[in-house]
Amino acid sequence: MSSIAGDNTLQYQDFQTNEFDYRPTPVVVPVAVVLGLVSASSLLGVVGIIISLLGMIVSLFAVNVVVRSDGTYSGKWPALIALVLSFGFGIAGVGSQIYAYSTEVPEGYRRTSFSQEISAKGFAVHEGQMALHPDVARLMDQQIFLKGYMYPQRQTEGLSEFLLLKDTGECCFGGQPKPTDMILVKMQTPEGADYRQGRVAVAGTLRLTTDTTPEGLQPVYALEAIKCGRSRSAF
Repeated sequence: MSSIAGDNTLQYQDFQTNEFDYRPTPVVVPVAVVLGLVSASSLLGVVGIIISLLGMIVSLFAVNVVVRSDGTYSGKWPALIALVLSFGFGIAGVGSQIYAYSTEVPEGYRRTSFSQEISAKGFAVHEGQMALHPDVARLMDQQIFLKGYMYPQRQTEGLSEFLLLKDTGECCFGGQPKPTDMILVKMQTPEGADYRQGRVAVAGTLRLTTDTTPEGLQPVYALEAIKCGRSRSAF
């Protein structure tokens, strides 16, 4: 009997020990791990970089919660791994954006801001008549590289011409864009260009135009383009 009683006592003590050894993991730890894994999207663009930054903040908070619990919580190592993932992917994402920005402009072309250096300049008044703004006039017949958004149309592949808009605002897709908010892109390559949603990058020679598009729009500028594709950087 004493042997049976002793075994029961040991089992009870083991149960108490196992129950005492159990430490819960705070919810913030798995959240940090998920953000660390999703931070891999930082290699695709700015949104992913923001996620990686959020992941770093949440991971640091998770580590702090576990450490300050004095052993009440577990999950320190998963939180640290999540921190490393978020930090590593974040650095890689920033590096890829810097590399893309520094190498995406074709040799001999000038990076130009569509919204700031062309659209925002509007027109100037010279001797009572409307004229090109002097800053824009200096860009005429120059090889430039700029970014914008393709105006949607029925054809989606092999476009020989398309409208490039400065942004995706309602003024552009919901109504008539201003003449200085659009550029008629005329592809100089046999394959033309395919329609893309999102920001695109175009390289070509800037000209004046009096052409009217099939939609009845009358842009002021035309770009004789030799290159059109998805924007490699977000800037």
